[in-house]
Amino acid sequence: MQFSQVIGHSAIKERLISAFHEGRIAHALMFLGPEGSGNLPLALAFAQYISCPNKTETDSCGECPTCKKISHLQFADLFFTFPFFNKTGKDRTTCDDWLIEWRAHLTANVYTDLDQWRNKITEENKQLNISVYEAANIVNRLSLKSYEGGYKFQVIWMADFLKPDTANKLLKIVEEPPDKTLFFFVANSLENILPTILSRVQMLYVPAVNDDDVRMALEKMNLSAEHSSSIAHFAHGNWTKALQLAQAENPDEVYATEFQEWMRKCFKKEIVWLFNWANRMHDKSREDQKHFLTYALDQIRQNLMLNYTGGDLVRMNDQEMAFSSKFSPFINDLNAEGLMEEITEAHNDVSRNAYSKMVFADLSLKIHYLLVRKS
Repeated sequence: MQFSQVIGHSAIKERLISAFHEGRIAHALMFLGPEGSGNLPLALAFAQYISCPNKTETDSCGECPTCKKISHLQFADLFFTFPFFNKTGKDRTTCDDWLIEWRAHLTANVYTDLDQWRNKITEENKQLNISVYEAANIVNRLSLKSYEGGYKFQVIWMADFLKPDTANKLLKIVEEPPDKTLFFFVANSLENILPTILSRVQMLYVPAVNDDDVRMALEKMNLSAEHSSSIAHFAHGNWTKALQLAQAENPDEVYATEFQEWMRKCFKKEIVWLFNWANRMHDKSREDQKHFLTYALDQIRQNLMLNYTGGDLVRMNDQEMAFSSKFSPFINDLNAEGLMEEITEAHNDVSRNAYSKMVFADLSLKIHYLLVRKS
């Protein structure tokens, strides 16, 4: 993975390169950013830059044997830890047992998220975790000498999943790693990371991808400027989401029309329609359900701003503005917080594999009562 293949984040790339040339590489670095921000690709690009013998001032060469090994995830000193579940008949499963599937998945989509990885390895709603046995596995393999003769890299993807018992086994080696050993933690949620881990890492915040960078990257995929701009608007800096929207004929239809019709029916409390809609949402993938709820949450925020500040600060396209000009008065200080809390809770329930038909039916009724609230 080269820096040039990472969407946007030019300032972060420059910061990482400067840290290398100035000899200021932290032995434990946390790449913290939302889904689709590119925190994992940045970590891999940095590992490749450090290891490349023919690097330039701005990137790895991409052509030497080392670069090719890292790009194909075959570099002997690049180790991965990620959430998984025990394989049948093997209680002490580690990431090594899932490495073939992980490499194939990451090669196809380096901007992956947790749902995509779970769907890759199981069709069931199994809970993923990073076990104590994997922590012991990390300690054992990092105690060995470098096979390639340079740096060793331990990438821990979704470090949010580290529980106290697992993290405790890693604290000593993270704080005092073997010579030329670097830990790259990759996480989405700061509040879910253990304080004991946070105190031992240098934080690098990776924000959502800039809309212009998303648009330009889509145009390089031969999408029209208009289509690329529309996708960038709806993706909200999530490149994973942008790629999914690029496969849809019209992102407006995917999110805006669905949301607007849902709000109309919630306000009127059309029970039959709402329960049928909950059934349709239940048939969608968990990933699509989460993306829709993320969009709905953002639209509540945008309508609240439109109601109180006018159109100068809102981020809407023409279709959204046409709807919101009439809808925004119903989003106010009496219900906005409640609406956002209910949608966020539904998003969390879907993430925890709750029965989505019940989640969306319940959410619709709660939204009705909040929309018609007078005091």
